[in-house]
Amino acid sequence: MQRIIIKNFGPVEEVDLNINDIMLFIGPQASGKSTISKAVYFFKSLKEDLIRYVLGPIRKKNFEESIDNFDRAADAKFVAIFGPIQHLSNTYLKYEYKEGVDIEITIEEGNCVYHFSEAFRQLLSEIIDRVKSYSSKYQAKISKFLSSSKRFEVGFEQAGFEGEIEKLANELFSDERDIFFFPAGRSLLAIFSDQGQKIDFRKLDYTMAQFADRIDISKLIFSLFPTISAQKQSKLTQAAQDIILKILKATYRFEDDEDRLYFSKTGHTRLTYASSGQQEAIWILLFIREIIQEDKDFFSVFEEPEAHLYPETQKDIIDLICLLSNLRSNQIIITTHSPYILSSFNNLLYAYNVDKKGVPDVNSIVSKQLWINPDRLDAYFVDKGRVRSIIDEEYKLIKTEEIDNASRVINEVYRKLFDIDPE
Repeated sequence: MQRIIIKNFGPVEEVDLNINDIMLFIGPQASGKSTISKAVYFFKSLKEDLIRYVLGPIRKKNFEESIDNFDRAADAKFVAIFGPIQHLSNTYLKYEYKEGVDIEITIEEGNCVYHFSEAFRQLLSEIIDRVKSYSSKYQAKISKFLSSSKRFEVGFEQAGFEGEIEKLANELFSDERDIFFFPAGRSLLAIFSDQGQKIDFRKLDYTMAQFADRIDISKLIFSLFPTISAQKQSKLTQAAQDIILKILKATYRFEDDEDRLYFSKTGHTRLTYASSGQQEAIWILLFIREIIQEDKDFFSVFEEPEAHLYPETQKDIIDLICLLSNLRSNQIIITTHSPYILSSFNNLLYAYNVDKKGVPDVNSIVSKQLWINPDRLDAYFVDKGRVRSIIDEEYKLIKTEEIDNASRVINEVYRKLFDIDPE
């Protein structure tokens, strides 16, 4: 069980949470939901930065570059995600990857200090020593004239060594999952999809820029799925495809340098002119399908997956996300403003609970592929810089009063108007 602690960081006053397989955060805007999810993402994604950091000098054949200051690389990413830190003070963050292995960050008057636990430092030192040792051997080999077969042999050896380093990094961070962040405001990329080459994504928010880069890389892969016959797709991929078609009501293709949605074999529209719901949802849908097709482990953050979607469609996108969460050992964080998201999860939790009581035919109502084990899910209400659990521990469901709270406020206004209505 991993754990995050945050104190006095942006809108977050104090948070101390264990990291479960599925974590839901609901609450008012600017309450801290995004800060919490980005903080978890930051600490988990440092594994990828470490791998690039220690292997970069080898790949660039630049062995004079120092690899002893990983905290500098971490600090650069921290600022890229959260912005300047000059205004921060008395800020504290800690992430525990496993017992004794953790990273602490303290910020006082804009000065950021990283502290790696002794166990973390020891494991990191072992990785760096191995890289340095390999670098010396590799440099000696490539300094000589090599035949094509020898160059291939050295390249093959390097690939094997890089695989070993990735395994050590997975051990250090206690996680083999790839990292994926679905930022809010995804429709921005759809609106400017036809002008993608003209946009300087480096000026975007870090998570949006990373997301845009992955979209550019994956567009051609996305376009291949309509050509894959149902017989060649796994049951999970086909189930995902069925949900995607239900939500998108079209198929995606990248053709003639355009993002297109096809409603028939020939009838299509450019994504720029699609509905706002399609523009927001499309990249979530296509990436989930790709992840399921790859059959790999992922940690994914979904910011406001319900954006611009009809309540029934919000339920469908949660079905798709839960299909992903039940695949292998994927982890999911969702930030939302929608009570429909909570209701959708409650149905999937309830299906699991009812089946455990030995009730038959649950699968005929809710597919077993979507059921959520309550032990894998935590849900929190975030407000005024703090979080509180909204899980009913007795019934293993999200508390209905939390789901109905928005309706209660609206209904209370209606009741007061009704009471003063002379008719």
